[in-house]
Amino acid sequence: MSSRQGSVSLNTRPGFEAYKASKAALNQLMRSYSARYADDGQTKLLIHPGHNQTPLGGPGAPLSPEESMPAVVNVLEAQTGAQGLQFLDLHGEVVPW
Repeated sequence: MSSRQGSVSLNTRPGFEAYKASKAALNQLMRSYSARYADDGQTKLLIHPGHNQTPLGGPGAPLSPEESMPAVVNVLEAQTGAQGLQFLDLHGEVVPW
């Protein structure tokens, strides 16, 4: 599970630097893993589940986990069999690296 916060190209606002760095590191790790196993035919996904009402996201976040998780599952199911690595949001839209 990644986050838009891990997108280097979308990082235009200050704050949450340690969280952003951890998600960027996850994304980089997955890019390296995907390069190593490029010919395995497996689906590899990084998914941004949206800003959720969790202890990290806070009570003012626009989505509840009950709203975002079914959407994430739909993306997972839609991507079954797709080869290579993708970074998608909960609507199946590409998140810039």
